[in-house]
Amino acid sequence: MEPDQFDKNRDIRPDSPWQVLQALVTVALIICGLLGIAVHLFGSGVTPYDWWYWLSASVFNSALAVLAVVAVIIFHRYNSHISSQKRRYASNLPVYLMMAVGVYFAYRLLTTGHW
Repeated sequence: MEPDQFDKNRDIRPDSPWQVLQALVTVALIICGLLGIAVHLFGSGVTPYDWWYWLSASVFNSALAVLAVVAVIIFHRYNSHISSQKRRYASNLPVYLMMAVGVYFAYRLLTTGHW
């Protein structure tokens, strides 16, 4: 074992309380978003047949599903072909999107009492 093995970490400082609070709020909103999506997808009486019925109920629903899949594919291709500096910022987009979903479901929970 090297005696100076951890000298490179001498300048690293712990996160400030503000950064810890931001991280906790981010995780809480993401968990709210995931729980809200799970409740809506697997809620009372909802089956995969109901998902298929919703997709085939109208052309708009089918087009919306296809556009969502295409958007995910385009984002993945964009994110995998850009420089590492830009990728760092583009990779935060799904986090911010899930936080927005979490804000929506948290608002619904606080105002109506259910997801």
